[in-house]
Amino acid sequence: MDSERKAQDPSLVCTCNDLYVDDIAEAVAFGEEEYREIFAVHGLQPRCAECRCHVEQLVNDFA
Repeated sequence: MDSERKAQDPSLVCTCNDLYVDDIAEAVAFGEEEYREIFAVHGLQPRCAECRCHVEQLVNDFA
């Protein structure tokens, strides 16, 4: 994860895949709640998984 890049843009959740808060909200609205499925909705796959806790927190917030 690129912590410096993430600090520059708080809406950036996953620096490996350029996954943003709005992307996660869209996937949750589509009905996805699982970590890997959130990425799959956007044609992506998790890499380092350092964003997992952040993604899961956002899923809980949006659900």
